Amino acid sequence: MTGGQVLALLCAIVLLVPGGCFLIVGIASLAEGSSGAGVAALQIAVPIVAVVVLLFWVALRRRPPSPPGPGGSSS
Repeated sequence: MTGGQVLALLCAIVLLVPGGCFLIVGIASLAEGSSGAGVAALQIAVPIVAVVVLLFWVALRRRPPSPPGPGGSSS
């Protein structure tokens, strides 16, 4: 893993806490009947969770191997 991937993974893990909490509170508020607070919490949770998914993708993606340089074999 590169340094950027490690940083992306750490940021994703840190952002899981507020994103997950807003998501749980939003769903619970909607189930309880408080639609205003539930919608507001979900509007905050969805972008945070989207950033978390993007950061996990950046951290865990596999890069294709680089082509051989000068003097390397292509077989």
